[in-house]
Amino acid sequence: MNKKIGFFSAWLTVMLIGLLLVPGLASAHAYIVKSTPAENAVLAEPPAKADIYFNEPLQKAFHSIKVTDSSGKTVNLSESRIPEGESSVLEADLQPDLPKGVYAVQWKAVSADGHPVEGTFSFQIGEGSGGSSSNGSHSVTSAGWPGADLIIIRWLFYTSLAFLAGIYCFQLYLLPAGSGSRPAWSTRSIKLMWINIVVLTASFLLSLPQQTGIDAGVGWSGVWSEPSLLLKMLRITNFGEVWLVQLLLLVLIIALAIAVPKIKDKDNTYIAGTVAFLLMLIMLLAKSFIGHPAASEHKAVGIAMDFLHLGAASLWLGCLLAFAVLLPKETSLPAEPAQRKKSYFAIIRRFSLWGTGFVVLILISGVYGSLQYVPTWYSLFHTPYGKVLLAKCALLLIMLLLAAWNMLRGRQEKRNLGAGVWLELTAGVLALVLAAALTNMPTAMASPGPLHVTQTLENKNAISLDISPNITGVNEFEVKVQDSKGQPVQGIEQIKLTLTSLDMDMGKYEIVMLGGKAEGYKAKDLISMAGKWNVHVHMLTDKLETWDTDIVIHVGNH
Repeated sequence: MNKKIGFFSAWLTVMLIGLLLVPGLASAHAYIVKSTPAENAVLAEPPAKADIYFNEPLQKAFHSIKVTDSSGKTVNLSESRIPEGESSVLEADLQPDLPKGVYAVQWKAVSADGHPVEGTFSFQIGEGSGGSSSNGSHSVTSAGWPGADLIIIRWLFYTSLAFLAGIYCFQLYLLPAGSGSRPAWSTRSIKLMWINIVVLTASFLLSLPQQTGIDAGVGWSGVWSEPSLLLKMLRITNFGEVWLVQLLLLVLIIALAIAVPKIKDKDNTYIAGTVAFLLMLIMLLAKSFIGHPAASEHKAVGIAMDFLHLGAASLWLGCLLAFAVLLPKETSLPAEPAQRKKSYFAIIRRFSLWGTGFVVLILISGVYGSLQYVPTWYSLFHTPYGKVLLAKCALLLIMLLLAAWNMLRGRQEKRNLGAGVWLELTAGVLALVLAAALTNMPTAMASPGPLHVTQTLENKNAISLDISPNITGVNEFEVKVQDSKGQPVQGIEQIKLTLTSLDMDMGKYEIVMLGGKAEGYKAKDLISMAGKWNVHVHMLTDKLETWDTDIVIHVGNH
């Protein structure tokens, strides 16, 4: 190994930074914006129906609303439905003239990103033991930790598709740099290709009943006992539509895998192989149309970033497999040791050029995802998503140590990649295990933790805003105002906070804090929904001066 191998290993590690930090672009699952009746509402008249409004569109299948009285009797008049033209609303008709009492609303839906959510809230008809009207804290549950079967199947899908794309990339675009021509497929390459095709096909086919069981809430046994659920999944869900597209792509990939090694003309082999390679990338692109990117605020950007991230990471891992398994015994390279070594490093050098592009793509998509979905240090250390992400960072540390080791070995300019590439490949594959888990977990955006933000005004005074616990429901608001020397500013008569949702039109509501305590101004009030809010801070002094600033915050839902 020479110095270039050390450099090669170093930039591979840089590429893994993106893989570890953002294993998959994500967003929090769907949550309730408001409902009619509202949670804990006390109604004078019985409602005609129950309406639940969500922050994002819902899947058209596997949703329900069940309203029960205090004895547990169902009082629905109809099944749940999504009204025409209202993709983020779920409603159900209720029996007319419901008697006075307390009623529970149990609901279930599937987010636009394909993840099921469910929850409960209650309301009351007539005066009695009820609470107060509020659109705030609905009980919402969604899977924090995905099941082992989901992790395994998704990991096998991602890994086998990455390895398959890497084998084609190696055979078509990297290997010619060493052999001096377009070499025929070796028996070893063909075997490795088919192993990954078999694993890819099996994991892909299993993903349909698995996702159906998750969305329908029936598990594997329920899907096999009621096959109509599979048809429902295929007909009216985004997952089903994308799955059918991917099925067609997989059939074409298999057909080309059969044909490519048998084609005698090298140019035609190259063309057919390139088509197969592009179909694999399209299969990855199709995957980006389901899951978290499909529910992101900027859908087109989210899908593009997810595809670039998956594509670049997949090619890196796949080529790494080819270097570990295929390159050392590649029959198309010269047999004479000196010439073989020269050809070997020619392939590595070519891959290093490709790697520069991979680094750029992974880092751009990784930074985008990090800024979008890990809002605070608190959320990194106190949420399941953040803890798994930290585990992936531990793998990054291992990769950095391996890179340093490879760089030291590279100074000898004698050895090939050897054990170093196997260790890096193992770390990358383990990273994909955690990536498969993270794709079905609510991101750190769901629990940003207590807020503390400070802004400096033009007059050099600093305004600090603290919100705790910074989730939907009642929160404590505290504002502090300090001068340029860090001392409390005196003479503030009133501070008014005006909260405006940036996710949807909900009007504005105000929180007024009266002066009197220079060390801090406090109030308690309700934040009615999760998401992005603008907090306009308006201060009035005893000299009739006004100071204003705006602070954008992100509120969690649990």
